[in-house]
This record gives sequence, C-alpha cells and structure tokens, in this order.
Amino acid sequence: MSGQNPGRELEQVLAAWPPAQAGLKRALVTLKTWAEALPGAILSFVARPGISHSLRFDLQPRPGDRQRQVFFLVDVVNSGGELFLSVCFYEDEISDPEERGNAIPQGLFRETGYCFDVDDYDDDQMAYLKYRLAEAHQSASR
Repeated sequence: MSGQNPGRELEQVLAAWPPAQAGLKRALVTLKTWAEALPGAILSFVARPGISHSLRFDLQPRPGDRQRQVFFLVDVVNSGGELFLSVCFYEDEISDPEERGNAIPQGLFRETGYCFDVDDYDDDQMAYLKYRLAEAHQSASR
C-alpha cells in the first residue's frame, strides 16, 4: 500500500490501533489534522507492515526549485508490540530551542532529519510540535 488512497489506508491502520495506546492515536490524528490545514499540504501514506507506517506531507505546487520529497513526516513505529511516533523534519527547516529532538544524519531521504519521539498525547509536547510544523511549512513554502 503506498499513497493510492492515503485516507482509506490510514483508516485501516487507525481501526487496528491498540486500545491501550489511545493517547498516541490521538496524537497522530492531531498532527495529521494540523498538517492538512496548512496551505498546499498534500498527504501521502506509505505502509510498511511490520516496520512502520509513514504519513508524509509535501507541498502542491512545490515552490521554486524545491527538490525535497516532504516538509513533514510522521512514522508510526512498532517496537516490540508497542507503538510510538517519530515526528521528523529537515534539520535546517526548523528550530529546537528546548533541544527536545534528535538529529538523525542522513535519516530523512539522505539528509539530516530532526526527529521527535512521541509515545502518548501530551499537551505541552503537541504544542511544541505544532510550532515546529508551522516552521517547517514556512521554510518549505519559500
């Protein structure tokens, strides 16, 4: 499954979500909703059963000569039966004043990504990520 009908594929993943991790599901849906509200944001979904599921947001149309594949990515990762989210941006498109994220060299389409792990819904962490999302969108829109 890869991007053909991202809404339907994502709904299947959400329907199978472990009830014990409802807060994490809420975090994923919230991030998706925020990203979809940004001008020009287009969702694609890549399912890699047993590894991760990836929500990827690009811009349509892409500004200028932008070659990057996304401005925002959320991987749903299964680690020993427990899920967590890896929320990633390009390192040079966001700030991290509280140093909550981790630089992943060549981790985002062979460029340095900046990723934040989410294991439950937390208002403070979500507000922080919403600001990073706005930064990434603004950077990508130039």
